[in-house]
Amino acid sequence: MRGEYETPGAAGTGTTEDPQIQIEQLKEENRRLRKQIRQLKAAAAAKKKVEFSKLVFLGVSIVTIAITVFSCRMIWLTMDTSALAYLIPAVFAEMASATGFYYTKAKAENKIKLMALSGVQPEAHNFDT
Repeated sequence: MRGEYETPGAAGTGTTEDPQIQIEQLKEENRRLRKQIRQLKAAAAAKKKVEFSKLVFLGVSIVTIAITVFSCRMIWLTMDTSALAYLIPAVFAEMASATGFYYTKAKAENKIKLMALSGVQPEAHNFDT
């Protein structure tokens, strides 16, 4: 048990140079690992850029909700539902279009990722359906 951490060449030689060199090597490796950990934490903390399609989808969703709430409020105050005949279908048609385009784009991106994982080269005819 006593000599299990000693190197075979240093046992019984009486020199302190080998353990000192090992300590310096371990200190240097510790510095290198700490630097690597700091770099990894900084990379993880870096803010990722939000995709434009997500911003468009989020904007259309917010506008749809805002117009719906505003319409309900105005109907409550004025007791007139004539605005709903034009306003609500227009807003929800825009929402349906944005949702459809966003999910079609996401579907294509996922297909490309899956093809890359399986080693298949993405080609134009794969996206016709």
